Amino acid sequence: MADTNGKDWRNAQVRRPSAYGSQRSDPDPLEPPTMSRSRVQIAGSYAPGVLMTWEGGKGICRSVPLANEAKDLKPTTIDLIFENLDDAVTNWRDRVVKVLPDALPELVLDTPFRDSKTGDARVLRTDFQMTSPDRVGYVPYPLLYRCGICGSTREFDSIADQARQPLPKKCNGHEARWTQIDVVYAHWSGDIEPLSPFNYNFDPQTQDTRQIKMCTCGSTSFKLRNAAPVFSEWRYVCEGCGETRSLKKANPDVLRRLQIQQNDGGRAFQWIEVNMLPVSYRANSTFYVQRTSFIVFEDSGVVELMTPKRRDALISRLAQIHDIPFAEPSEDQIRQSVEADQSRKDEWEEYETYISMADKADTSGRGDAARRHRDNAMTLREGWFADGIVERGQLGSPSVLKAIAVREDWTRRYDPIRLTIQHDAFVREHIELAMTRHGAVDVMNPDIALTDVVNDPARKEKYQEATGSLLSHLGVQRLVLIRGLPICEFSFGYTRVSATPIYQREHNGQRVDMPVRLKAFDQLPIPDNKRPIYVTQQLNEALYFKLDEARVVRWLKANQIIDVPEDQVGRAYLERYDDFGPFLEVFKDREGTGGYPRTLPAYVYLLLHTLSHQMMHSLADTSGVDRDGVGEHIFPADLSFVIYRKGMTPDLGNISAMWRNYADAFLKRALEPRTLRCGSGTLCDSRGGACPACVMVSEVSCIASNLLLSRAVLKGGKGPEWEPRIAPDLIGFFDPKLP
Repeated sequence: MADTNGKDWRNAQVRRPSAYGSQRSDPDPLEPPTMSRSRVQIAGSYAPGVLMTWEGGKGICRSVPLANEAKDLKPTTIDLIFENLDDAVTNWRDRVVKVLPDALPELVLDTPFRDSKTGDARVLRTDFQMTSPDRVGYVPYPLLYRCGICGSTREFDSIADQARQPLPKKCNGHEARWTQIDVVYAHWSGDIEPLSPFNYNFDPQTQDTRQIKMCTCGSTSFKLRNAAPVFSEWRYVCEGCGETRSLKKANPDVLRRLQIQQNDGGRAFQWIEVNMLPVSYRANSTFYVQRTSFIVFEDSGVVELMTPKRRDALISRLAQIHDIPFAEPSEDQIRQSVEADQSRKDEWEEYETYISMADKADTSGRGDAARRHRDNAMTLREGWFADGIVERGQLGSPSVLKAIAVREDWTRRYDPIRLTIQHDAFVREHIELAMTRHGAVDVMNPDIALTDVVNDPARKEKYQEATGSLLSHLGVQRLVLIRGLPICEFSFGYTRVSATPIYQREHNGQRVDMPVRLKAFDQLPIPDNKRPIYVTQQLNEALYFKLDEARVVRWLKANQIIDVPEDQVGRAYLERYDDFGPFLEVFKDREGTGGYPRTLPAYVYLLLHTLSHQMMHSLADTSGVDRDGVGEHIFPADLSFVIYRKGMTPDLGNISAMWRNYADAFLKRALEPRTLRCGSGTLCDSRGGACPACVMVSEVSCIASNLLLSRAVLKGGKGPEWEPRIAPDLIGFFDPKLP
């Protein structure tokens, strides 16, 4: 943990809070005292950097990381963690740059998250260590004290400094009553400082900041007058001359960087960009942990097929999934072509050796080695295609080939090629394979654990008839309850003052945008000083929905979507997809002046996303699961989505219990006219779209920031606001008259 001067807590004499004021001079071990909390708490509420009150009257402390490597993570899970981390970091930078294009890169992303030369987002695996959130350390902070009798203050540079010269028992002639000052300075750059009276100035000679630790009269002693109920009225009073000063302190790192930028001919900064905010250490704004979650897959292809060296395997897999004709050369044809080239013929034997070694590694359970050998083989294979030695297979869709070539520039979250590969693995692993061990069940063919009608043929027939009718009205072809969907959640850093990339500070009646720096957790106490990523995994219940393709086709045609195919909507989605962008900018128009056409990809995603939210609301109302505790994952090219319980606390089987007791109510609730109306009167009815009173959910639960969402796609009504005002009204997906 870095202290206020940028030093590492491990470089000081770290002492337990109980040793305060002692005369011990021998240093404690470098590892701080530890505390036990649940894995969820340590990965979130007690993650490194948070300020907290330690039980037993030991005062205010700051949590610090401890080395505790997570060794049970599978290679594919680690790959997905870094893939999601890279996406989160890139998205953070993009959101800041969009609002503040001139923001200094070092004030947007912490060092482990950016390239020091270009300032671009960058995540290197060597900078991080997967950490199990089983324990965390704590050290006293802030080391600033106030006498409750006279208000005099004392501040220490480090715990070792306080151990050498403890707080005096007497203060200004009376018995002292020292307590930590429970207010700190916080800045959106991610730094905190004790609420001391000593500000910082920039020294042009050293090009650095220095703290002025005395009054103009030469005194270094101050009293804190804090009787007022608001921080703006608190004052420091010099004990030498009686001069008062308000709570104002510059962030030294931000001051240095902005002053150097200004001196070098850059923009002139404002002091509101530099001055820190006084906040209670208990306030949420002192610490926002940054975390994300994803569905775990065993198949390494969900990551490997996205790499350039596996392009041919990706083409082949897409052809299989979406029934696209593909004339792939056989292994024998490839061998003949390679061996016919005198300069490359030895490579075939090398290729076969790699494949054989990969198969042996798979058999012995050495996944990393198998992947390494297979990568080497694929590198050789891709080289033959790239150099024209072997004719690449012909895919019967030039548009899909073009999409594969340009998808590197697409936003990962909405990339349909990535998502369709994930869906293929999802069905194989979490549905078909899970069904063999009763880990998943199709609601149309329930088991005894899902409903007691199984042993009564007459009741089972009525159940299937009623459930099938409701699913038909919803346009759902298949609904599967998954009893143990593996969810991985990881926390990788934090922010202060704001949980989002932009903080708006009010000043003189104006709101000024400030970049919020995404901070990595403090360095682990290990030789290479890696940063921890706290990983938790759990099996949670989920519901998988696959829509009726014929119903979707009819709905698309009824709403005048251009060139709707009779079947193979997934293939058409891949062929026609145009990047939505990281912020879905083209779908943000609120004035009805947009001109975005009714394309198949936009409307398919709009339908799936809206229906997903409708089912999330229905699940929350009938299961007892909090709405913010439900996650979603959308597979647009496969006309499917998943809603799942995303928490890491014990899963109590709420979704299974909901289906056993309220299956009809759950499905009917999504179809009820009341739930298809907007709770804010006619606002959404007259303008289209959605709002928090109808199908929106919280930002932490929505996969698309509550955009590409419109209740009208289900019940009918005015089209999305990103369409021209002259666009015809929508025919709802639930409309019984849908042709």
